Amino acid sequence: MNYRLFLFVALAATLASSCAKTQPSESRAFIEWVSKNAIAVESYDSPLPGEELASLRKAIGPARVVGMGESRHDTREQLLLKGLLVRHLIEDLGFRALILEESFPHAEALDRYVASGEGDLREIMNRLAGWYLWDTEEMLDLVRWIRQFNEGCEPGRKVRVFGMDITAPAPGVQSVLDFLHGSGTGTQLNAKALGLDLQRGDFWPDTWKRYAALSDERRRELSDNYDVLVETLKLEKAKLVDSSSGKEFERMLLLAEIGRSGNALFSSANREEGGAVRERGMVETILWILDREIAGEKAIIWSHNLHVSKSTFRMPGLAEGTLQPMGVQLSEELGDAYVAIGGTFGKGSYSADLPPGEREFAEVSEDVMDGALGKVGEPVFLIDLRGAEADSAANEWLQEEREWRAQDSRAVQVPGAAFDLVYFVRNVSRSHPTPLALRRFQSQGEQH
Repeated sequence: MNYRLFLFVALAATLASSCAKTQPSESRAFIEWVSKNAIAVESYDSPLPGEELASLRKAIGPARVVGMGESRHDTREQLLLKGLLVRHLIEDLGFRALILEESFPHAEALDRYVASGEGDLREIMNRLAGWYLWDTEEMLDLVRWIRQFNEGCEPGRKVRVFGMDITAPAPGVQSVLDFLHGSGTGTQLNAKALGLDLQRGDFWPDTWKRYAALSDERRRELSDNYDVLVETLKLEKAKLVDSSSGKEFERMLLLAEIGRSGNALFSSANREEGGAVRERGMVETILWILDREIAGEKAIIWSHNLHVSKSTFRMPGLAEGTLQPMGVQLSEELGDAYVAIGGTFGKGSYSADLPPGEREFAEVSEDVMDGALGKVGEPVFLIDLRGAEADSAANEWLQEEREWRAQDSRAVQVPGAAFDLVYFVRNVSRSHPTPLALRRFQSQGEQH
């Protein structure tokens, strides 16, 4: 399997870039400021000490939604640090939902597990559409912790787990068809009419390839059919609510809308168009969750930096112009109620026997974000970028474009506009795929 290729497509943003032209000496003021103001993290396993926890509380403030990014999906240390922060947000700040960069219908099994213990967690994680991201021992430990936390909670205070992605909508669309047929609502639509046969395997880069082979006429037919599916639900609302419930009807309408967005993604003409469809689709799903499933509660979004960022980013050599991530749209919708946390690292290596294969991450120049943070004395820390004084040299440095690690390449963003906080881990290693995940990786390799 071309592992690098599918991670690029899944992110819609693994990037090459031109280097920001800055003399290293200009970075010193920023490095010194971070060194004085960093929130140090001594251990991934132990709670933050009182002073550091107070700093985290102050940094998060009254935010209702925290977008928590990562520069690579597959680094053990970033997963562990994010897991520690998630536990604090849940235990100490009252957050009650974790929204993953995962298919909405697939994640429903995960939500049932954390609520009641239903199902085998290892099988659930391996059946997720994004199993290649989530099926690791580090993520299993976090989900188990949420399940244990929920055992001591009243029903209305339990932590929920959701997916926000539109990249594997087929199970949800099939549920809508079953819902319509079960209520006696007439429709000529079926799985093939909605292209569900093209989505087999839930690996959406493969779905995109199958769509690429379709004629323009077939693409238009699929688009028209999804419009019909959504309109049928809306026209038959009274009947469908009577035969089920208002809540179930709203869920089915969401699944149909996700299916329509997914079809638009797969049918997109290029990476830029598809990325825009995906980002908007995830925003709409998140807002639906906030409004319909966890009204009044606070949520954590777990995703890549380039999704949760509050500013646009560039893809020199790979895309024209700038791309707008969902974090920009969430910030516009939620204002100060949305806080974005970015993450990166200094150096490390992967062995050749695990996907994506051998990797060596060397330290980089201090004129880019990863390199500058690597010059700070603390090996693991967070920094609230909003604390830099407006006229200071540190803030000036933050307001210029900087390179960031992004999977196997680099993004170009303005740090002070992109994120409210940033975390950094100096040394990284490969996260631990579960045995089931490793077998699936091997199977993918045989198929590609």
